[in-house]
Amino acid sequence: MPFYRKPRNFTPLLIEAEKKSVKNGLHHAIFTSRFDRYKGDWKKDLKEGKGLFLTHTGKLYEGDWYRGFRHGFGTLSKKQQNGTYSLEYRGEWIRGKPEGVGWWYYENGDVYFGYWKRGQRHGYGKMWYANGTYYVGYWNMSKKEGLGMLIQENGNRYEGHWESNLKHGLGRFYHMHTGQLQEGCWVHNVCVRSKVSDIIIRQYCDLPTEYPIPPEELKDSKKILEESEFWLQQKIGDIDKKLQFCIDQMY
Repeated sequence: MPFYRKPRNFTPLLIEAEKKSVKNGLHHAIFTSRFDRYKGDWKKDLKEGKGLFLTHTGKLYEGDWYRGFRHGFGTLSKKQQNGTYSLEYRGEWIRGKPEGVGWWYYENGDVYFGYWKRGQRHGYGKMWYANGTYYVGYWNMSKKEGLGMLIQENGNRYEGHWESNLKHGLGRFYHMHTGQLQEGCWVHNVCVRSKVSDIIIRQYCDLPTEYPIPPEELKDSKKILEESEFWLQQKIGDIDKKLQFCIDQMY
């Protein structure tokens, strides 16, 4: 009577090779077909952990990875002609794009610090422009939107509402060269109704206007403003209580 022997489990060599080829842990250098280079941690054949990724175009990312994406905290730099690297972005990432809080250094000299969403300036942030202009306030997908303050290179300052990068809504504009404060409403970067008054430091300005300012000749200016279509279309929740001072002082 022949003896029965249970056959030994056999795994084909091809499957064994595929299992061994799955990258896990730290690898010194992995090159892509485009000659991009990655050095860092892997998990189940995906970049995960800490790593350095250098593209063939000279972009260098150093930081956290998760499931193959730049995810966590990291820095993005660009290689210069002299061989050094200049910093472009430093901050938080989610699934390959800046999201959270971070700094961005633009090639033209502009610098942004604040919140990001899907690679766009979104939320509260500050922007230093190369020409000396400064903006601090809220953004919506890289456009000024909501409450914000803009200080121009000549010292003039606007404080108020923005929409699609334009002054739109209630606001105050300080004319620092003439020593006057303009309070009122803007529509697509144009002031449609306002009240102008002298500011305390008027005597120290470069080109102070004649004092006192001639009285306005328009009658019932407050009533006209309150009945205007623009004023009626304003959302109550979008109007800052402090900025309502501009309409309350019109007479």
